[in-house]
Amino acid sequence: MRPIKEFALTVKIDAPLAEVWREMIDWQGQSEWMLATRVYDDSESPVGVGHRLRAFTGLFAKRSTFIGVMDEMVVSEWQPPTFARVEHIGRVIKGFGTFTLTDLGKNQTRFDWFEEIAAPRLILALIKIPTLFGVLISLKRFKKIVESKGSLSSK
Repeated sequence: MRPIKEFALTVKIDAPLAEVWREMIDWQGQSEWMLATRVYDDSESPVGVGHRLRAFTGLFAKRSTFIGVMDEMVVSEWQPPTFARVEHIGRVIKGFGTFTLTDLGKNQTRFDWFEEIAAPRLILALIKIPTLFGVLISLKRFKKIVESKGSLSSK
């Protein structure tokens, strides 16, 4: 049995829940805000449960797939506009990730990102800090994108 590591981060976004959901489920659009990651959306699969996507994370991920890892995923739970779960089904990355949105009122939304990854102990030890740091940067980027789109539409 592989050791399991949990990663969790939260960000508060000054935008209505529906707007945050719309940006969050733009899977391929995640390439814009996920650090060192390029997301490939299988547009032939259904939206919601069963939707398949891949994400390459690594050095120069936006330009090549040379040094890094391809993460294959399938959406396993779909509760618009507040919850989505993806299963990591690739050869290297196993586990699941969840995206939970909570309406805080006053056009504010809390975005809770959670990952449970099963991998060898050494790999988990090596990825813990870079993963949390990378996702923190990514969620800050996501917040900025969503809030800037909201400020554009309110003008």
